[in-house]
Amino acid sequence: MCGIAGVVRGDARALEGMLDRMAHRGPDGRGASNGGVARLGCVRLAIRGGEAGAQPLRTRRGLLVFNGEIYNAGELVKELRWHGIDVDGSSDTAVVGALTDVYGIRAVDRLNGMYALAYDDGETVWLARDPAGVKPLYWRGDRFASEIGPLLEDASIDPAAMARWLTFHWTAGDQTLFSGVRRVPPGGIVALPGGRVVRGDDPGLRFGAGPNPALDAARLRKVLERAVGDAVPEGRFGVCLSGGVDSTVVAALARGDAVAYHGRVAEEGCDESPFARAAAEHLGLPLVEVDVTAGACLDAWPKVLAALEEPAAGPGSLGQWLVARRAAADVRVLLSGCGGDELFGGYARAAALDRDVPPPGLEAYAPLFARVRDLAPADRAFALLDRRDPALFRRSFLEAHPPPLADFADRFAAGNLDPATAAARAERDIVLPALLHVEDRVTMAFGVEGRVPLLDRRLLRSAVRMPAHGRVDADGRLKALFRDAAAPHLPPAVRDRRDKMGFPLPVGDWLRGPWRAFAGDLLADRRTRERGMLDTEACAAAIDSAGRYDRGLFAALSLELWCRAFLDG
Repeated sequence: MCGIAGVVRGDARALEGMLDRMAHRGPDGRGASNGGVARLGCVRLAIRGGEAGAQPLRTRRGLLVFNGEIYNAGELVKELRWHGIDVDGSSDTAVVGALTDVYGIRAVDRLNGMYALAYDDGETVWLARDPAGVKPLYWRGDRFASEIGPLLEDASIDPAAMARWLTFHWTAGDQTLFSGVRRVPPGGIVALPGGRVVRGDDPGLRFGAGPNPALDAARLRKVLERAVGDAVPEGRFGVCLSGGVDSTVVAALARGDAVAYHGRVAEEGCDESPFARAAAEHLGLPLVEVDVTAGACLDAWPKVLAALEEPAAGPGSLGQWLVARRAAADVRVLLSGCGGDELFGGYARAAALDRDVPPPGLEAYAPLFARVRDLAPADRAFALLDRRDPALFRRSFLEAHPPPLADFADRFAAGNLDPATAAARAERDIVLPALLHVEDRVTMAFGVEGRVPLLDRRLLRSAVRMPAHGRVDADGRLKALFRDAAAPHLPPAVRDRRDKMGFPLPVGDWLRGPWRAFAGDLLADRRTRERGMLDTEACAAAIDSAGRYDRGLFAALSLELWCRAFLDG
């Protein structure tokens, strides 16, 4: 893992300043070189590869900087030998560099892993990201970087991105909240200078090819076993273990010198530690429990927002920060089950897409089902993802940032997919990027490489061709095919769970208790009132009526904290 940056026809001092801003991403090395078009630089987190992975890497035809991990490097080494090229397979960077000499930027289509890279071929700087968008990459004008901060000479809000953020609690597209700063889309390729988007995704992983009739639980299990096995590093590593299906199957299949980490919220209705302990005991893994308390989360809140750069509004990011910080004391690689719910239908909204009454086991979500009853499929899918809480914001602010209904409807209709598949695509394009953004930032803040094996290219291919009943079966069972595939590797305590949690924090309770003074001071502050975003009186009143797991108030307060960190100078 690394942080990469570059300046087209820029000076060395500008690039050095950009690398300074990302030093936390690469504590093991640093370098910069001139290519034919740009000056490229890298701060390196050396998981493997030794000197062979030093960057920037000068190849026979160009200059490369690379951030990521390639799981099929061994296969690619053999392919390169067929082309008469011998390469040190211990370094992913060396393998990718040799591939670019053969295929140019289209070498990325041969990679299975997580990556962001820049390749200067002497005429163009090509920027590319992995198909799931695990590793970040941004550009502004003729500069690029792994994080937004190095690109910010000034900061102002992009109105269209803010409209999407207010709706989904994520900017959900290639625009960021910062005017002029864009992200390379997952699976996309961008050419500098000029910022031409050569392609917007990976054409081999698009929804719409139709369901794969051969995809059953046994076949998916084999893919799952290979995907997790290939992501396991040499030496000691960590696994995030919530006690849910996704994290447990990753822990079960990640054979090696592993230690499990669990963020424990010792509050009624939030504590998953009994399941994590049962899973760890069944798998024979040492378990480190990290206390996720109100005080620790309050202290972490502004630090997390600073690291995220864009506020991904789920309060679980605070717990993830605490777990990553603790894991960094022991390991340099941390595996998680991120992506399983988004790809394979793990949320109640997947069942609510075509049902008016919750199936057995989802009765607690009856209000969600009632809220979307009688809506057309596209409207229903939008409503299921809509997180707006208009009462918390000034009317003028909301009017200036209307919800992107028409854009969502156009994207939902694209490709003429069935509603379940179109909704799955929206889940991947809107919800998953926010989670991956948090995953990358909270691990890299502490120099830890976060790996997400459930987003392996082979599993992505299975997900985009999964039939609707594979996500939610006729009985309303969520993530049905994935659960069947994972079942043999799960302890009974996890396999039989029906109370999916997803790292909940009792935000409403904390706002009425240990967070009240902080929230009250923030809402009463002159800057908050004069900014004109929040309806501060409505927010203050909402504290006493907030739901236990309230996201709306957390999002509103996070937005104000973000403004202070990035807009107020």
